[in-house]
Amino acid sequence: MKKSYKEFSTEIDEVMSMGARRAVGRRMKMLSKRASTKKKKERNMLRALPIKKARLKAQKWVRNWVKQKLAGKGKDLTDISLGAKVNLEKKTDKKMKAMGGKVKSLVNKQIKLMIKKHRDRKASILAKDTPGQ
Repeated sequence: MKKSYKEFSTEIDEVMSMGARRAVGRRMKMLSKRASTKKKKERNMLRALPIKKARLKAQKWVRNWVKQKLAGKGKDLTDISLGAKVNLEKKTDKKMKAMGGKVKSLVNKQIKLMIKKHRDRKASILAKDTPGQ
């Protein structure tokens, strides 16, 4: 059964179990190999980054930044055990709630950087496509 966008987007806000998260990961891994998905990604790279997408990317960046701070500078978050990841997520939620307005300011600062990064990436792609000029 197909889900509407609204149903899908509300699902994202809820906490996923690790089994569900892995299932989504497997599905996305298969989808990413499709030619149609690759073409869409290429096309989107040449478009301007919408503010909503930039905000989502910035929020994700800030969340990962806080996670890294809590885990420790030298720790690789991909090598952490499953239980430790769950605990780290909980700590991150608490920390971000405690930070309050600082999170918003970090996100806003990061939005500008995400847009600039996207613009630079787009320029480098366009430069590769036109080698003779």
